Amino acid sequence: MNPIMRSFVVAFMTLVTSAPIVQASDVQHSSDAKADSINLRVNQIGYLPAERKVALALTNANLAGQTFQVLTSKERKLVYNGRVGNDRGAYGDFLHVYEMDFSQLAQNGSYVVRVGNFVSPAFNVGTEPYADLLASSLRFFRVQRCGDTEPSLHGICHLKDGRVKDGPATGAVIDVAGGWHDAGDYLKFLINSGFTTMVLLAAYEQNPVAFVDGDKNRVPDILDEARIGVDWVNKLWDPHHGTLYYQVGDESDHDRWRMPEQDANLPPRPVWACQKGRGANVAGKASAVLALASVLWGNPSSHFYDPALATKYLIAAKQIYAYGKGRPAAQSSTSGFYEETTWKDDMALAAAELYRATKNKIYLNQARANAASTGDAHLLGYSDVYPLARYEIARLDPTYVQKAVSLFVTDLKAMKKYGDAERFHAAVEWFYWGSATDMTAAALEALWYEKLTGDRTYRAMATDQRDFVLGTNPWGVCFVNSAGTTWPRTPHHQVADLTRSQLIGFWDEGPMRKAEWDEIGIALHGSDPYAAFQASEALYHDDVEDYATNEPTINANAEGLALVSGFLSIP
Repeated sequence: MNPIMRSFVVAFMTLVTSAPIVQASDVQHSSDAKADSINLRVNQIGYLPAERKVALALTNANLAGQTFQVLTSKERKLVYNGRVGNDRGAYGDFLHVYEMDFSQLAQNGSYVVRVGNFVSPAFNVGTEPYADLLASSLRFFRVQRCGDTEPSLHGICHLKDGRVKDGPATGAVIDVAGGWHDAGDYLKFLINSGFTTMVLLAAYEQNPVAFVDGDKNRVPDILDEARIGVDWVNKLWDPHHGTLYYQVGDESDHDRWRMPEQDANLPPRPVWACQKGRGANVAGKASAVLALASVLWGNPSSHFYDPALATKYLIAAKQIYAYGKGRPAAQSSTSGFYEETTWKDDMALAAAELYRATKNKIYLNQARANAASTGDAHLLGYSDVYPLARYEIARLDPTYVQKAVSLFVTDLKAMKKYGDAERFHAAVEWFYWGSATDMTAAALEALWYEKLTGDRTYRAMATDQRDFVLGTNPWGVCFVNSAGTTWPRTPHHQVADLTRSQLIGFWDEGPMRKAEWDEIGIALHGSDPYAAFQASEALYHDDVEDYATNEPTINANAEGLALVSGFLSIP
C-alpha cells in the first residue's frame, strides 16, 4: 500500500507486530556484495522465446569490453556468448550497472548467465513458467478469503460481519461476511476489493485462453476466485435502504496479532455506509464488477452458464450505477486506509461494462463522457482506473480507439521518461510505498496499448517492469513468493507469520526511497541480508515488521496476474 492508504494508521501497525514469530534466520539471503563481486540480476521466472532478454551486473569491477556467457543451468553447456554492453552508471555503493543482452537465445530451456566466476540465478526461456506463475498467484487469494469460503491456512472467520455504523440502517446487523482480507490484516474495503475483483474478471474476459486448464468442463480457477469478490461486492448493496456499504472493520483491527478465527467471539465488526452525497467511485467499481460478472455467467456458450445468477448481478449493477450517478463525489475509507479523489473513471468503467451487458448506447455515451479527463498522466490502480476504462471502451467501440490510444501515449511517454532515467529502468518517478505494484500497472498499460495498435514502441518498457519485479533489481529478489530462486519469505502478514507458512504466490509491494521509509519509523525484526544493496534511491526489506515494503495486498496480486496473462496473449 502507498503512503496515502496508510497515512493515519502507522501507530497501530507497531502494536500489531509487537511479537512476530518468524525468525531472521528464516530469510533467504542474497549473495554478499564485495568490492570485487559481480552481482548478476535476471528475471528469475524467465523470458518468452521471441522477446528481448537483458541481464544486469551490479558491480564495482570494470567490465567494459569483457564477455559473458549463457549456459544451461544443469550441464553448464555453453549456448550463447556475448559482450558486456552499456554501463548505465552508478547505483548505491556500486560504480556500475552493466547490461548483458542475450535476446538471440530463443531455445526453450533452463539457463544461467556467467561473467568470470560469477553465475546468476537460473531462469527459463519458454511459456510454461508463466502459466505456472498464474496458478501460484491465484493461491494467495485463498489465504485472503474471509467468512465461510474454504480459506487456506486459517479457519472460517468473521461470520458476524457486521453491524451498520452509519446510514439509514444504523445499528442493524447485516450479512457482509465473505470476500477477501485486504492485506496482512483482516479489514475489507470496497475500494480495493472492487478494483481487485474487476481486474480478475477483466483478465479472464480479455485473455480467456491463458486460463484454460486440463478439465475444460470446470469453471476456470480465476473465475472461481473472482466469484468470492463478486458475491461480497453484491452483499454491500442494500436495495431496500438504497445504501451502498464500503468498508468492514476499523483501526481496532490492528490492536493485536492473531489468527482471524480468534475473532469468533467478538461483537460484529462495524460496517460503513457511504456518506451523504458521496460514493460514485465505489459505486462505479461495484457496478462494473457486477455488470462484467453478468456477461461472463450470462454467456450461453460457456459451460458455467447461469442465467439466473447473471440476471441477479445485472439488476444490482444497474441499481448501483444509478446510485453512483446521484452521488458525484468520492468516498474514501475511514482512518486514512484508502483515499480517493476521482470518481468519473470508475463510473466510466461501470458504464462500459453495462454497455457490454445490455448493448444500450446510453451507457456507451456516458462511458465516453466520463472517460475524458485532463491533467497529469494516469497510472492504473485502485484510485485510478482511467486506463482500464479507456481500454474497455476502445474494445467495445472502434470509433473510440484513436482517442484511447492518444491518452495511452500521454501516460506511456511519462512512464518511459522515468524508466529511461532510472538505473534499473523502473517506470516510476521515484520509489515509494507500492512502487512495484505501479511498475506492474505501467507494464500492463503498455500491453493494452500494443493490443490496440500493434505498435511495439513500449514493449521494452513493459518487459523492463516485469523483469524488475521478477528479479532484475538491486536486491536480486523475485517479488513473488515461491517463484524463482530468491523471494520474500517473511512478509508482514499475520496468518503467514503465525502459521510459519510460505505465502505462496503473493506479489510484494517492493522498494521505496530511504528517506520516506525512515520517516515511517519501522524497527526491523532481524538483521538485513540485503544491506549491501540498499541505497538512498531505494531500499527493500524481507522482514515481518516492514509493512511498507513487504506486505501483501490483493490488488498487487490481481495486477500481477493480469500482467502475466497479458504477456501470454501477445506474440
